[in-house]
Amino acid sequence: MANAEKTSSGSDIDEKKRKRKLSNRESARRSRLKKQKLMEDTIIEISALERRIKENTERCKVARRRLDSLESENVALRSEKTWLLSYVSDLENMIATTSLTLMHSGGDDENVSVEIAAGDCRRGPMHEYGCGSLQTLASFKT
Repeated sequence: MANAEKTSSGSDIDEKKRKRKLSNRESARRSRLKKQKLMEDTIIEISALERRIKENTERCKVARRRLDSLESENVALRSEKTWLLSYVSDLENMIATTSLTLMHSGGDDENVSVEIAAGDCRRGPMHEYGCGSLQTLASFKT
């Protein structure tokens, strides 16, 4: 009888060991699958992020070129504005001087002033801008 108890006890222990090993193997398999799935998902996410980085880098380069172009244009426009302000100031001084001279001589101030401004525009580098009256020139001051 003692032998029979040992055999059934030993068989119970062997069965428990076998079940535990089987359970551990299944758990390890699930863990490996979970780890593999996580690795695949991470690789896919890295690939998507690298693609977004590349797209954003290209957008950044385009934006940088546009910024450089606009800054260059802005410098040119500021320079042109300075030149125009100086030009208008010179014209105003000429008109004021001419008007004072004409007042003393009794001439027609308005016609002479416009004629001087229009004549200066045609002779100067501003002819391409189509300026021909004092009001056109004065609008550049603001």
